[in-house]
Amino acid sequence: MKIKNGYKLQKISEQWVITYNGNPTEAQLSSIVLSDAAVFLWNLLKEKEVTKTEMLDAIIGEFDISTVLALGNIDVFVRTLKENDIIEE
Repeated sequence: MKIKNGYKLQKISEQWVITYNGNPTEAQLSSIVLSDAAVFLWNLLKEKEVTKTEMLDAIIGEFDISTVLALGNIDVFVRTLKENDIIEE
């Protein structure tokens, strides 16, 4: 998985928000605000193609979080990106 071209993370009023460069569709105009864990995952996916297992290992290594909670965070993050057509598999 990786983030599609044209999307970037931007800090707006103390919140991390996904923005789109170019001519956005209606779906791309909606704002998606990310948590600290989601920002961490975003940065992983912007660097290179990453598997779910690699995301799990990285997030557990970075945050004091259980495997179950980490998997839940990853699932919500990936589902949100897929629903908004921001991620490539």
